[in-house]
Amino acid sequence: MMWSRKISDGIAYHYHADAGDSVDEKATPIVFIHGVGLRAESWHQQLSVFSERYRCYAVDMPGHGDSDLLPNPILSLQDFADVLTTFITNVVGKPAIIVGHSLGAMTALQTAVSSPKVVCGVAALNAIYERPDEAAQNVQARAASLIDDLTQNVTDQPIARWFDGNPKYRSEAELCQNWLDEGNRLGYARAYQMFAHLRGINAADLKTITVPALFLTGELDVNSSAKMSLAMADLLPHANAVIVPDARHMTQMTHASAVNAALARFFAQCDSAHTVNA
Repeated sequence: MMWSRKISDGIAYHYHADAGDSVDEKATPIVFIHGVGLRAESWHQQLSVFSERYRCYAVDMPGHGDSDLLPNPILSLQDFADVLTTFITNVVGKPAIIVGHSLGAMTALQTAVSSPKVVCGVAALNAIYERPDEAAQNVQARAASLIDDLTQNVTDQPIARWFDGNPKYRSEAELCQNWLDEGNRLGYARAYQMFAHLRGINAADLKTITVPALFLTGELDVNSSAKMSLAMADLLPHANAVIVPDARHMTQMTHASAVNAALARFFAQCDSAHTVNA
C-alpha cells in the first residue's frame, strides 16, 4: 500500500496505488471528489479496494480538508470544475474516470460537460437533477444561515439526514461529524451556498456527455432521489442508473459493498470503451 499527501496549486490530495510503479503508468486513473463539508477520506472504503488495479486520487476540494480557499467569495460550479480540470491536467496527466458524491457529483458532471478531454468516464453518486422549488428553498435557507453565522452548529442537521440515528452506522456518522466540526467553516459555507442554488445540470448539457456514465443514489435519499438518477441516466446513450436499497445520502460509506460492486462494473465498462476507442 502506498499513500502520499501532496499539495498542488493549493489543492491537497491523496494518491493511492497498490499496483506498483511498474504498472502505475498503464493503470486507468480515477479521481474521487467528496461532497460539501467532507474531505478526501470519505472515500477510504473505495480507495482500499480499487487501488489494487487503478491509480486512485482523492481530492480535498477548495476550502475543505487541507485545501486552500478559492479567492472569490461567491463560487460557481464551474469554479470547482476548473479546479478539477487543472488537477487532472497538471497532476494526473491523462484523462481520468471521475467519481463524485453530492456536490462532488455535480462537479464531476460539469467537468465532463465543460472539459470533456480530461474525462474518460463519470460516476455521479447522490447527484441532484431538476431540484423541486420547495427543496431548493429549504437548502437555500440553510445556506444563508451558514453564511450569516459561521459559529453555529453545522453537524446536527446533516448527520440526522444522512444517518437517521441508525446505530449500525455510528462510526461513519462520527467520522462525518468530526469532519464537519473541524473543517473550514467559511469554505463549507461558501460551497454550501453554491450547492444550494444548483437545480442540476440541464438536460441539453448532460446530453453532450459521450463517455460512459453511472448515476447511483440511495433508495431513501430524498434530496438526491432515485427519480433524479433515473432521469439523468435516461438522457445518455452510455449511462446506467443504480439505486442502492435502504441507503441514504452517504452511500459510499454506509453501503460500500453495493457501491463498490457497481463501481467495479462501471470501471470495467470504461476500460472496454477505452480499448475500443484506442
